[in-house]
Amino acid sequence: MKISVPIIANVDFLLLGGSVEGCRKAVELAKKGYSVFAATPYSHFGEDICSTLELLDSGRKTPAQVKHELDLAFIESGADFLFQSSAAALTLDEKGNVAGAVIANRTGFQAINAKCILDATQFGLAAQYYCNGENNFIPREYEVSLIQIGACKTSGDITLEQLPDVVEDGISYPVFRAIKRMNFTEFSPESLNKGMITMRRACFHPNMVRCADQCVYHFGNICKPVDPESGILTKENFTFAETLIQKRPARKASRVKTFSSSGKNYEVVRLDKPIRFNDDSFPTIEFDLNTLPVLASCDVLVTGAGTAGAPAAIAAARSGAETIVTESMAYPGGICTSGMICTYWFGNRCGFTRELDKCSNEMGPNPVTDILHGNTYNPIWKQQWLMQEIDDAGGKQFYFTFCVGAVIQGNRVCGSLCAGPFGCGIILAKRCVDATGNADLAAAAGGAVMPFIPEEPAVQGAGLAPFPLKPHTEGSDENSDYSFVCDSDVADGSRFFVMARGKFNDCFDVTNILDTRERRRIDGDIHLQPQDIYANRTYSDTITIARSNFDTHGFTVHPMFLIKASEKEPYYAKVPFRALLPKNLEHILVTGLAVSAHRDCMPLIRMQPDLQNQGYAAGLAAAMTAADELPMRKIDIRKLQKKLVGKEILPESILQENDAVCGNSGDGSHSFLSLIFLDEQNAIPNLKKIFSADPENIQYALILAYLGDDSGKNLLKRTVESMEWDQGWNYRGMGQFGASCSPLDSMIMALDRINDGTDIIFKKLQTISVQSEFSHIRAVSMYFIHHPQPAAAKELRRLLSSSGMSGHAIKNYSDALSSNRKDRDDTSVRNLQLKEIYLAKALCKCDSLDTFGRSVLDSYRTSMQGYYSLFAKVE
Repeated sequence: MKISVPIIANVDFLLLGGSVEGCRKAVELAKKGYSVFAATPYSHFGEDICSTLELLDSGRKTPAQVKHELDLAFIESGADFLFQSSAAALTLDEKGNVAGAVIANRTGFQAINAKCILDATQFGLAAQYYCNGENNFIPREYEVSLIQIGACKTSGDITLEQLPDVVEDGISYPVFRAIKRMNFTEFSPESLNKGMITMRRACFHPNMVRCADQCVYHFGNICKPVDPESGILTKENFTFAETLIQKRPARKASRVKTFSSSGKNYEVVRLDKPIRFNDDSFPTIEFDLNTLPVLASCDVLVTGAGTAGAPAAIAAARSGAETIVTESMAYPGGICTSGMICTYWFGNRCGFTRELDKCSNEMGPNPVTDILHGNTYNPIWKQQWLMQEIDDAGGKQFYFTFCVGAVIQGNRVCGSLCAGPFGCGIILAKRCVDATGNADLAAAAGGAVMPFIPEEPAVQGAGLAPFPLKPHTEGSDENSDYSFVCDSDVADGSRFFVMARGKFNDCFDVTNILDTRERRRIDGDIHLQPQDIYANRTYSDTITIARSNFDTHGFTVHPMFLIKASEKEPYYAKVPFRALLPKNLEHILVTGLAVSAHRDCMPLIRMQPDLQNQGYAAGLAAAMTAADELPMRKIDIRKLQKKLVGKEILPESILQENDAVCGNSGDGSHSFLSLIFLDEQNAIPNLKKIFSADPENIQYALILAYLGDDSGKNLLKRTVESMEWDQGWNYRGMGQFGASCSPLDSMIMALDRINDGTDIIFKKLQTISVQSEFSHIRAVSMYFIHHPQPAAAKELRRLLSSSGMSGHAIKNYSDALSSNRKDRDDTSVRNLQLKEIYLAKALCKCDSLDTFGRSVLDSYRTSMQGYYSLFAKVE
């Protein structure tokens, strides 16, 4: 597939990779007035000393301090940058000269025009691209080193060097560098990842508190010499940068330097619309994704080795399928290991989860936390067990590798386009499990996905955790909720990494993963709704039974919860196989946070124990269909369920269940409402009949209005008009249960549904102040967004122009740091941002010529926060 890649910058210098030496040179050049853009595949700069922990050998600074200092250096110099962005290809001008590069990330592909490239990548990636992938690597034995803190296992073929201790909170931790000689037959992602896994297995010690994310491979300089006149400077000749730039005119890319595309019977695609860099203001360059090289092939490919992905890889590999799992982090486990969210909130702790808990708990004697008798586990032990178990089952693991495209044959997904420190390449597979948690593979393949923002920026809050050295104890983890962040938006993710490092720079380190609770989801063969849980719905193809409560981390949007808020008690929720099947794709399952479900029922099915079991079921299904050469939809579902019963993920009774509504789940009012919302149109006549017999029953008037029937409009209007503003709701993240709107808010939103009561709502708007709760501002703003009234513009402008109400959009990295607050789970900034953007959007709807409202809305449209940007753009 030939895609149009937006050219997002024109600079003097493009820094690819983030080694300390490369960063220092880029900042130095930026301070001298040169324009600089930097892109690194990692979530931070200084990967050569921070990810390897080599900084502990020469200085006393922590990784968090170095990363934060490098962030500040780039910000203060005026250089722009993006994290988690890998160099995918070089671009050439009309004369064939190097004109810049294409980078790849979860948002898609972008190009940067540059006079000169500073190649600060781990293995000289730009130089290798220039030499058509050739290098000077010689197959032989090399030294590989790995740094661990706390303890390191010793064996006959490992040499240990002790480095200076690290001190945290008055406790000293010994530091060791392990060195092992290993034979490398080739230079490839597979061989280097295998070497890293070998080192981690050889060095693991139950008393270690940290292992470096990366090994150091002592290959020397494997790149072929590149003439500086080419416009590519490696670390050996960074000093020529200013001399070279004087001789090189501005570059304009006209084509991408690519490999041959002959003899391929598949199509490499990126079919989802990028969330950023997607308007006509960016010139584009054509890039043929089919020209990228094949890295490997397998029976089952699992993209993402997180909470669901690692179990999927284990299940597939145990089933005998040749399995490859790719993961953007350094270890498997995702948020529950790399993200340091290592306490179970709820979840059905059975099946594979029980095995995982037991085995990870036995990785050493005297565990500090006992997950078998408590709720907290050791994330170091857990990630190690997952890695070893995939390896023992025969699965291949590619770390620092993320999905940036899909390989398809018609509507069949047959692989992934991957990116990372090794560049871009294709992994082919008979069956795929998308465990990215963000439907990255399914969306890239053109699968049906739910919109990021259907109407409102209603999204569960996110955190990004500090990463201390101290071992965890029961009930302790680094769970947090202090911002929104969109996983599909590389700029938003980069913003959040900078923000977190500013917030926690006094800690030893900060995690490298966005701790998000809500992401892009597929539109599957079945779409789970909150009413399904309350109606105790059963399915013929149940694969897991989840257990949690409605811990919403924000505000709800489903009409059932606007009528009656969810309570705090937990429920069981059955998840059918069909919820993992994207409507229009075959040969792929989607597991984790990206399954097909309404966002308001996700808190019930996203708990770690349940996703671990769900991922295991997905990996098992993928291996079964690969072996039987069957489409996913033709799987013998009872055979799969029997295997899951054998694994104790499901009870045997599930084999007798079919699609049905059993009722009587939860309190009576929710059960009643659930039956209504399961069959809305057939419920209306009976509700109208009941209401006509009791015309003062506000509850029935409310329900009818949310179903689109205006039979109770007069009662609703009289009630709203007679009420004073009641106790509203301000945004709350952690521990948010129950109502996120007041009874009056709910009635205003009901009138919004039936387009009535404008005069009354206008009067309510006149009585709102800047001190009013967000839920009140949300209710009236959404009303006038849907039903604009010029008369309302004056009042909306009054509120928006009040002192302290505007100016909260995060437009750049400096704003991101300024938005930090001392409280770990601060909600004050989000409340102000939400109030501001809702009012600005309503004002622009009521008066499209209002320049102040437009300027505020534009500040969010172009902001670094993806969800706000989308809400500001949605008409």
